[in-house]
Amino acid sequence: MPRTLKLTIAYDGSAYSGWQRQTNGLGIQAVIEDEIATIVGGHNPLNAAGRTDAGVHAAAQVASITVDHPIPPDELLKALNARLKAGDIRIRAVEETFDRFDARIFAKSKTYRYAIWNGAAPSPFIRHVVWHVPYALNLQRMTTAVTTLVGEQDFAAFQGRGADVKTTVRRVLGAELREIEMDREQPMAVSPLDGDPSRDGRLLRFEISGTGFLKYMVRNIAGTLVDIGRGHFAPEDMRRIIDSRDRSEAGQTAPPQGLMLWKVEY
Repeated sequence: MPRTLKLTIAYDGSAYSGWQRQTNGLGIQAVIEDEIATIVGGHNPLNAAGRTDAGVHAAAQVASITVDHPIPPDELLKALNARLKAGDIRIRAVEETFDRFDARIFAKSKTYRYAIWNGAAPSPFIRHVVWHVPYALNLQRMTTAVTTLVGEQDFAAFQGRGADVKTTVRRVLGAELREIEMDREQPMAVSPLDGDPSRDGRLLRFEISGTGFLKYMVRNIAGTLVDIGRGHFAPEDMRRIIDSRDRSEAGQTAPPQGLMLWKVEY
């Protein structure tokens, strides 16, 4: 009898062309779908809470799938992780859920984190999960601008090209930018040495939660915040940019590797 399963997935998106299955690249969806099909003997679509772009990571992506197989969730979890040998995709949990559960439709909010290494070249152990910004950034200017993002607003100024949506209005539930302690909150794989230039910098984390996001919205906001931190825009320009609804008024697009889908709430 068909059953609906909820999967929680972590992945390093560096080697993939994004979440979605595609013809001209390897999508994370395809990798997991194909392994599930091998285990249960039938191919069914895996629906994610959000489609991450090429190079973007996830700490707790959520996806749903219907299978017609009696395998218990804990056994499927073990079998899947045993088959995902590359190590850059890991299934964190498999749960049986109610019929017609859809990870995207039933999601109430999503939280993304964007990591910026500000200073000298970052450690090789974090280089693929941060945006390296070597220029001086004024954190106070950036945090002031972040407060403007909260609320239901038209975020057309931060939408990437090629998007096809009915409305560009989105509701941001919370947004924060702060410096975090590397050793305690973002452990490194090697101890620092006195005068080690790889630690001559700081890790900034932009976190944003909302009921939905536009294409490239978080990356475009992160890029604009960096431009504000560099003095290219004033903090109060964030309001002007949002009100303009014009992508050309906003700042640069931050690269994908600093972005991570952190959690999905139901």
